[in-house]
Amino acid sequence: MAALPTHIADACAAIALVKGEPGHEIITGILADDRNAVVIHRVNFCEVYYDFLRSDGAEVAEEAHRKIQAVMTIVDVEGDNFLKRVARWKVGHACPGHALGIGDAFAAALAEEHACPLITKDHGHFEPVEAAQVIQITWCP
Repeated sequence: MAALPTHIADACAAIALVKGEPGHEIITGILADDRNAVVIHRVNFCEVYYDFLRSDGAEVAEEAHRKIQAVMTIVDVEGDNFLKRVARWKVGHACPGHALGIGDAFAAALAEEHACPLITKDHGHFEPVEAAQVIQITWCP
């Protein structure tokens, strides 16, 4: 696995991977290359966990945790500068005129911080970001 992140996964990409939803092949292909290192912020992992906990219960949520942890690194990026970066995404300053939800803001800020692609299925929130060429998006359709 690469030392630095090569890709950032958001919650919907991680959920697609665990559930085998359409688009999971994109993530699987990225993960199959030993030169790649996919990370997910702990906030986005929390979104994944509560999605499974709410819909399928604690046992399935724990299994999703194990599956994600086996192939991705769950990271805590903190500090004032990173949180200010998240805030800029949240209010629409990082991508003028397009504010993101807090989970998406963490994912976008992490991709920006590491200058690597964000893997997502969330066309509604990230198509404007891709069009503005603020960060690179890898779609898992």
